Amino acid sequence: MKKDAVKNKIIYFTSLTGMCAALIAVAYFFFLRTIKVDVMSSMQLIYTGENNAASVEAVNTMEDINQRIQAFYNTVEYTVEPDSHLYNGEVITITASYDQALAAQYHFEPVHVTKQITVSGLPDRYGSAEELDHSWIEQIKKEMTSYVMDHQEIELASEIDQNGPDPVKMETCTLEYMAFLKSDDAANADRIAGLYQVAYDDNGETKNMYYLVLVPNINDSKTIDTKNIYGERAYMSEKEIDQSQFEQYIDRFFGSQYRIEPIFDEAQETEK
Repeated sequence: MKKDAVKNKIIYFTSLTGMCAALIAVAYFFFLRTIKVDVMSSMQLIYTGENNAASVEAVNTMEDINQRIQAFYNTVEYTVEPDSHLYNGEVITITASYDQALAAQYHFEPVHVTKQITVSGLPDRYGSAEELDHSWIEQIKKEMTSYVMDHQEIELASEIDQNGPDPVKMETCTLEYMAFLKSDDAANADRIAGLYQVAYDDNGETKNMYYLVLVPNINDSKTIDTKNIYGERAYMSEKEIDQSQFEQYIDRFFGSQYRIEPIFDEAQETEK
């Protein structure tokens, strides 16, 4: 009996010791052990602008199912130096800041608090309209025309006096003139302007109006900034309309800030 009692006590104390050791291990690994956290692992750079005139923002993209890690990363913020007037090949420094008290509470040891990155991939501006790719110009034309078609009902309703019983309807939409607007100021992006003649039916009578569409951020990335395409009615003078002085109209509005260069399609280039 005494042997069994001793044996049971040994088993009991052995099990108790094992359980305590396990609890200590769990407490150490999950609550006491210092964990190194790479605060740059969730950092993403977002560039805006073009080579020699770009800006950058560093954002935190961390999404972790671990609530403690996510709570800590929610306090992480980044600063970038320099963050404007950037050019390809320039070295920028990203510095992370965080809640130090929370890091100590969770036994986190942030590492890679600073990081240097060489800027690359910024698009360059075109020197002139001759450098523009014809296939890309055709895509821009399609986007400009789509913009006019998408906005024509609103434009006609707001700009045209509708005296008759039936609503005014667009009949044709013709691109009359297209130009590359080369900015004189590095802070202003280059643009492409398209001047459209819109024919509409006004109670059986065909009338014309002109519509100007501007496509911003023209550079060798060959992307089309469709979100920021802008259009408005073009109020041309009778002389400009009668003599098709489309370039003069564009120059009247943009000549003080941009160099105006006509853009011709391939057939016009051949004829030219």
